Amino acid sequence: MTYLKEFKGAVSRTKKLGLGDVTVNETAVVLDQAVLNAIEATGHIPFRQRAVQGLNVNFGMFHMLAKKFHIPGGVLTMGNVAVNGEMRFPVTPAHFRKMVENESGEDALGTYHIWTTLPGGLILDHVLPSILAGDGLLEVDEAVPSERYLYGPADELPHGITYHPMVAGLEFLIASGTVDREAMEYLMGEKFPKQYKG
Repeated sequence: MTYLKEFKGAVSRTKKLGLGDVTVNETAVVLDQAVLNAIEATGHIPFRQRAVQGLNVNFGMFHMLAKKFHIPGGVLTMGNVAVNGEMRFPVTPAHFRKMVENESGEDALGTYHIWTTLPGGLILDHVLPSILAGDGLLEVDEAVPSERYLYGPADELPHGITYHPMVAGLEFLIASGTVDREAMEYLMGEKFPKQYKG
């Protein structure tokens, strides 16, 4: 099954949970290498620490993509990642439904993976390389910005990596009790981008 088909399934599950109707354009918007490197350069969490701060890192990069660099169409996506067919996070769609029902998202951090889906089914992930490097599955030259993140068509990623989306969109983080609604509205609202100027 292609990534975009799995993503559509995640969108359908998200809608059934009453968490909005998320879409991703099927026409790819390819990001310029200079923009990707600039996004990477704005991250303040050291590469080796990213593996244990997945939400902070990938939400922060998603936020910069949308608010600082004004790249439209990205969708924060939650689910599982496999390396050579081995799932790294033992979660199912029911896991996410329970997080919403029990508002237990904050306690469940680290049980699933979070990344950005870009138009055309491209993946942007600033955390997985840190996880795989820490496990000895990937060699990363930390001095090279493009090695510290993963970017590319989801169905053509290197190292046997496949992404398996289960829910999508910011509303999941609010409904699951992971991020407070007021904080999210501030972060994604019109006032916050001013902090990027100057």
